[in-house]
Amino acid sequence: MINRYAGAKANKRFMRAILVTGVAFPLLIALPHALTQYWQSVIVLFTINAILLLGYRLITTMGGWSFAHLATAGLGAYTTATLMTLQSPWSFWVTFFLGALIAGMFAMLISHPVLRTRHYYFFLSTFAAGEALRQCFVQFKGITGGSYGISFIPRPESILGIDFGTTTGFYYLVLVVALVVGLILYRFDLSRVGRTIKAVAANEELSESIGINTWAYRTLPFILGSVVAGFGGALYANFNGAINPMDFNSILMFKLVAAAIVGGVTTFFGVLIGLLYLTALEEIFRNWAQWVPLLWGVSVIAVLMM
Repeated sequence: MINRYAGAKANKRFMRAILVTGVAFPLLIALPHALTQYWQSVIVLFTINAILLLGYRLITTMGGWSFAHLATAGLGAYTTATLMTLQSPWSFWVTFFLGALIAGMFAMLISHPVLRTRHYYFFLSTFAAGEALRQCFVQFKGITGGSYGISFIPRPESILGIDFGTTTGFYYLVLVVALVVGLILYRFDLSRVGRTIKAVAANEELSESIGINTWAYRTLPFILGSVVAGFGGALYANFNGAINPMDFNSILMFKLVAAAIVGGVTTFFGVLIGLLYLTALEEIFRNWAQWVPLLWGVSVIAVLMM
């Protein structure tokens, strides 16, 4: 009876989300036409970061805060960049999904050692895994271009007459991916599996005592969140046209963590509010960029002290 009530409530909330998305979609389609080229780029990068954050928020629901998320996104980025710059380049639409798959496989590979840790040990183990992966981007020069990275990454082929070579066209691509990923993750968050993952995070010992496979319910969000990171990384590489290992360093990873803390991870859309706040700080202090990381840190401390 309780599960039936919770399922009906989840369906109602999801249908409400679809309705809001349908109402907002025409406005989001028209948005870039009211902006300059610079602000269009800001919106595109914001949306890509939103995809990364939604995947990161999924990982936090299992009770751990990973510091390898951005490096995992780098796998998606380097997969797309490498395969699309070959003499016989691959299609973006193939590399897009392949990059996400490789990111998920990496998460599966490291899940056994890192998910055996808890609390700050989990944070440190994922930090080590992320840094090891980033060093691979530097050292495997024949594939990744080393510290110079990969340049001249082409944009996706046009579909339905939409030219993804323009910032406006690429915004539409990123928007659709963000909405699809967001709705899927929101429905997953509301599902019985999503609720069980949160229950395991709240009390793992009690969950085990009633027969829940806690290992599976911790591994699943870790892998799925990394797959979403792979999607975000592929989009970033393609939009930017060039990538290098510094695009996935710990400072930028801290931005994702800060956005999650400032916005909160208890609600699905909290991380997006945090990202909006941090992006606003970046733009306000664009001419004083050296102050931005300090302001991120002050914001995190202020939220934690509330």
